[in-house]
Amino acid sequence: MPVDDRGSSPAREAAEVAPEASKAPLAAKEAAVDPEDAADVRPDDELVKDSSVLNTCGTEDAARDAMDILNKALDRRAMSIKGRDLQDEAFMRVVKAISIFAKLKRLLPTRTSVLPIEEVDISGNNLCVFTAHPIQGTPEVSQRTLQPLQLIVQFIRVSTDAKIVRMEDCNLQGTSHDKDDKIEQEVIRLVKKFGAGKEARYAKEVSLCGNKFETEFAKKIIEAAYWERIRHPDKDNMPKLRLDLRRNRIRAPDRVIDELRAGQNAGGAINVARMDEPEDVKDKALIVVDLSSQVSRSLTPMRSTYLPTAKRSGQDRPPRSPRRASPSPRKS
Repeated sequence: MPVDDRGSSPAREAAEVAPEASKAPLAAKEAAVDPEDAADVRPDDELVKDSSVLNTCGTEDAARDAMDILNKALDRRAMSIKGRDLQDEAFMRVVKAISIFAKLKRLLPTRTSVLPIEEVDISGNNLCVFTAHPIQGTPEVSQRTLQPLQLIVQFIRVSTDAKIVRMEDCNLQGTSHDKDDKIEQEVIRLVKKFGAGKEARYAKEVSLCGNKFETEFAKKIIEAAYWERIRHPDKDNMPKLRLDLRRNRIRAPDRVIDELRAGQNAGGAINVARMDEPEDVKDKALIVVDLSSQVSRSLTPMRSTYLPTAKRSGQDRPPRSPRRASPSPRKS
């Protein structure tokens, strides 16, 4: 049974539909469903009117849209919510509805199964809504606005057999850049193993192109992916990863790779290659990363930042010169 590395949370409960990834084709997976269960499954036209679905989606049109996404994903073994510019509740409604439909269709009858989806693309959606720090103006994210990211990461890890994950242009960026950085730590979970023991699965390709991650994040995610994979029991067939970090905010990307190779980290030397290196170098590397086309400008305070109350009230302004007394009227 796959075991995830986090405790329960509202996002997890909403996303978790059941875990196990059969490597069989879809037809074989459908044939494995109990005939009695299959006979009990209602047609799609009825499922989109189910009360649990409508309570989540709000409208029947939204429910049909989520059903269409799931059906196409099952046919193609690839789920796409790409380019919809969804954020916050609108994004979560889609993912939650897909999970509900999977249960209603008896696609995930036990806690030891996953959807036969090997690719997930959610690029072009706003997964994190930031607010400005009241003084510095730097971006901050609350636990509430973090939920869309937590929801989709948990859905991918627990409910799919995803080998390819694309989160391009999703407005993702670090905040504190340390172990308490909730966004960075959540995204890093995508390069770690899904499940445990014989059921462990690994993503082969993760694209975070077009976000706003910085240098420290690049180091952390490469290190996490490498040390997770180097411990794989089959040393002759260790799971490799292709990581796309193009168009982020990573400074001196060549130096990042050189320092990782030289072991300038807590764990030691890391076998990583750049995408533009010769094929023989990439073939020997456990992690291949694309760090090209970085955006050179640094992150600036958010435009919506308000000045502190003291400044708005004028307390920090230089004192005004005393007003001169008006001259006495001339005597006639």
